[in-house]
Amino acid sequence: MGRCSKALRLASLIFILARASNATRYSIVDTTIGGVLAAKRIQNDDTSEYVETIVDYGGRVEDLVLNSRTTGVQRKVLLTHHDNATAVLENKWWKGMLLLPWANRIAYGKYEFFNASYQLPVNENTTDPPRHNALHGLMPGRKLTVTGSQITTSSASLQLSYHFDKPLPGYPFTFDVVINYTLSESGFSMHFTVTNRMESFPMPFYMGWHPYFVCTAYKTYVVLDKCTTWNHVELNTNMDPTGITKLYHGLNGSQPIGGTETNPTFFDDEFKPVSPDSPECNVIQTRLYDVDTSQTAVLWQDSSFRLVHVFTGSESLFHEDAIAVEPMSGMADAYNNHDHLSVLSGGETWSGSFGVYVE
Repeated sequence: MGRCSKALRLASLIFILARASNATRYSIVDTTIGGVLAAKRIQNDDTSEYVETIVDYGGRVEDLVLNSRTTGVQRKVLLTHHDNATAVLENKWWKGMLLLPWANRIAYGKYEFFNASYQLPVNENTTDPPRHNALHGLMPGRKLTVTGSQITTSSASLQLSYHFDKPLPGYPFTFDVVINYTLSESGFSMHFTVTNRMESFPMPFYMGWHPYFVCTAYKTYVVLDKCTTWNHVELNTNMDPTGITKLYHGLNGSQPIGGTETNPTFFDDEFKPVSPDSPECNVIQTRLYDVDTSQTAVLWQDSSFRLVHVFTGSESLFHEDAIAVEPMSGMADAYNNHDHLSVLSGGETWSGSFGVYVE
């Protein structure tokens, strides 16, 4: 009996050691941008995949490196600020920025909510082209707090939080934001919970993300999910929705973005699925197939994020080759057009997720 027991213990030990030797090692490490801004890096120590977020600047996703699920080839997925803290603080192009409590534009910064009028600061105020909007929300410059982390053999997660506990110009609503960043064998994902801190008064809310996917833009195929047909959202000269949508048959994989290397075909366009609630569209996936690398980056978004914005102006604006594909939970200017606007009652919580992987 003793020999049998020892043999079982030895076999169990060998099994545990074998599992441990095959387990993936993850870690979460402190880092900085330019030695100035505090950041966190979630990394897979075995595959060298990682995601980096700037804790001191709105929790923006500063860097993302993933391996292909099929080939194992590593890919730098997103544009970064090249370790330049000044560029991060200037925030000219919103690289990797989290956009909340609104995404894209609020026309002229004006809106009405329950019979009260509000005026947000106008931070897009240009003459060529003429645009006057409140752009992309309130997260830039916020210093978030690390409120949790978890590391297992198959993933690592970091939780950051921020409390909007003081009324702000044009947005006198108080709320909490909790963000979970996860790196796993499935890729990178983010999960959000937003809670209205007020006991009885409602608040308007929608959000998005502004990643620039590294690719040879004019050769890249951007493919909207084929689980549904799509509508193109018509915008006016101020880049605000007119209320008109038209059935759209482009971005279907039949041809690349097109144009030239220095001047890709210009998109600054919003798309809305016609049948977002079908079972096939529970998760919407937008693919970017880069001919030069033969790799496809996939942006997925759950049912809380119903719109996609595509922007190809990075080459002309700041001379970096990329395409921005942005998940949005509501239409641009949703405070006024109410298209997928979330209204959170006192104490109510909204949640949603999106993520990225490389096929």
